[in-house]
Amino acid sequence: MLKSLTTSMFVAVIFTLGFGTTATAQDLPEEVARLKQAVLAVPGVNTVGIGRQYLPEIAVSDLSLPGDYADLPIAALRRSNGALQDELLISIGFSIAPDESGVKAVEFLAWWVRDLSWSGDNMQLRAMALPPMVGEDVQLGETLRFTIDWFYIGPDEDVSQLLGAVDDMAASLDASLAFYRKAFE
Repeated sequence: MLKSLTTSMFVAVIFTLGFGTTATAQDLPEEVARLKQAVLAVPGVNTVGIGRQYLPEIAVSDLSLPGDYADLPIAALRRSNGALQDELLISIGFSIAPDESGVKAVEFLAWWVRDLSWSGDNMQLRAMALPPMVGEDVQLGETLRFTIDWFYIGPDEDVSQLLGAVDDMAASLDASLAFYRKAFE
């Protein structure tokens, strides 16, 4: 498909859908839309957003900046003193229902990520939240969300290879959910 792109072209061509955006599945490559649908199919998951960040462009000194930097996997990047060469962070952000189905969803996804990580994929699941209060406004109990950090390395900058990996990830989640569907009953 697209081979030998410059880094900036590679990043621009891929996809972008941030957590909480209003973009529709029609705005995404088919493989990314499939991954989003796979996560949404987990009972108890309310919303899903998929985004990407080319990590070599992030300096370790930037990790203490506010805004979007605060949602990066700061500890992982500091521990390795920055990104690996050609490392792309694919973030799968999601929120859960505030009930037992949501707890089961995050537990299932935590197992799925752990299992993939154990078998060689560089993935982790993190919880994120905003400060408990801003001024007199209480946010505690309202801002909890989760993200699956997938550290993808594509040295060839081959978009078709990346999208194939995204599609494989969707297929893995679909298969796991089908196999363990009874656990959600």
